[in-house]
Amino acid sequence: MKHLDLQVKEYELFYRHVMKCAVETWKNSLIPPTAPMTQLRRVYWYEVGNIDEWDLESAQTQAFIQTQFNTSRLVKADFMAQAAKKITQKDQVAVTKQAWEDFYSECKTWYQDKKETLSGMKRFHYGVMSGSDFIDIRAVAHWKVDFVARSLSEKGLDTALAVDMVALRDNYDVAIVISGDADNLPGMQYVQEQNKMVGVVEFIRGNPPELRGKSTSNRLKLRSDFVVQIFESDLLRDKVAARSPTK
Repeated sequence: MKHLDLQVKEYELFYRHVMKCAVETWKNSLIPPTAPMTQLRRVYWYEVGNIDEWDLESAQTQAFIQTQFNTSRLVKADFMAQAAKKITQKDQVAVTKQAWEDFYSECKTWYQDKKETLSGMKRFHYGVMSGSDFIDIRAVAHWKVDFVARSLSEKGLDTALAVDMVALRDNYDVAIVISGDADNLPGMQYVQEQNKMVGVVEFIRGNPPELRGKSTSNRLKLRSDFVVQIFESDLLRDKVAARSPTK
């Protein structure tokens, strides 16, 4: 939904809307089109649950990160240039020391901010689950931290989704996947071989008949049994979503 600049306030309403669109698309994909009974059994929402734990006060951690800092020439050069402007003593040792201290101080601030972000996400997820009887948020993914690049890489989310698709296959006939990641292909293929159907949801900016979404893998769509196209205009019209506040 992010590329549409939309936000959802009532997630039960949102998922029921997705279910309605999915059922209509699924029925039309059958040959001949039929109207079988349908039931939304469960929504599994996969999210980040934890982050790499680092004690940034320990000498061992500092030594490890300092080694990465020293081998990252561009990052170190940038901090060296900043340090040279800050201190009057211009010898190389003093500038290098100041550059490292500045870098590590920023690492601490950045890391604490990410931990607070994760705590906020957990509070948000608790609120979503408390407001619905059929949404299950599975905090199974992990944030791997790269201090030098100041980046987080998400690990384990697609694996958990694929495992659950297989493990829970006796509980459903059709799975609807709201994900644009082609890493879901092996799990999809396996359950399809077990006579399950898999639909993929694609959110599309604008109004019908626009047919190009931007966040869903073409490989994922080709592998699926049907593609559920949900338009921005319909989400706004039915008050399922609203415009994100302008930053």
